[in-house]
Amino acid sequence: MERPDRITLRAFQAPREPELCREFLREHRKVLEDYGISNVTTNNDEWTRDPGTYVIVALHETLGMVGGIRLEMARPGRGLPMELALRKLDPSIHDHLKVLEPYGNGEVCGLWNANRYAMHGVPVLLSQAVTALSVMVGAQRMVCLVATYTQRHPSRNGFVVLDAVGEKGTFIYPIPSITAVAMVNPDTLMLEHASQDQRHLVYSLRLRPDQTRLERPGKHNLEVTYRMKFHGSLIDLEDYRPVEEQYQLFSA
Repeated sequence: MERPDRITLRAFQAPREPELCREFLREHRKVLEDYGISNVTTNNDEWTRDPGTYVIVALHETLGMVGGIRLEMARPGRGLPMELALRKLDPSIHDHLKVLEPYGNGEVCGLWNANRYAMHGVPVLLSQAVTALSVMVGAQRMVCLVATYTQRHPSRNGFVVLDAVGEKGTFIYPIPSITAVAMVNPDTLMLEHASQDQRHLVYSLRLRPDQTRLERPGKHNLEVTYRMKFHGSLIDLEDYRPVEEQYQLFSA
């Protein structure tokens, strides 16, 4: 039997790992260029110095960094990438995002998968991992702006279309050939809109942020090691008692 590939999904606060952030930027830009995208206004390095930005990277045992995703937390005076990208297309995006700030709102952005490691399901793994991360860093709400062909990833993890903006939630962005959709996860704790299997996976990662398990998110088996623990300490499980109870309910 062929041994599955081994990858590690590692989470960190952006300013703590400058070299990993630089590699994230390099690899992400390569992917964008392959799709003919070079003018994304939010594709800059400001987030690398922001302590409110959390990053998850997929590290292959021989191919290096093969994927990544970010969670950028909203705060007064700093617009989320979605707002910066869409405010000229629909100024009301500011008000819709502002309403979410008191709950702790973060934007999932910068999702990429290296073409040299396509068809392995890395975006699936990153999407569920960042959903697990949300509650750990105080994001009770999350938003994202994704191309329609990747909409299935956030949908499985509890995101729904933010249809009050744009054309029922859609925008022609960042180039004429791509339609993007604005989405929101209205409750990252209970994940009422997530599929049941994804809810189980996310709860597992929240309760055990460091673990290794066999997954098949794409066409190949992967041995995935999750390193989601911050600063050497576990999350306070007492704060997540409702999560554990809900997990038991859906597992029964």
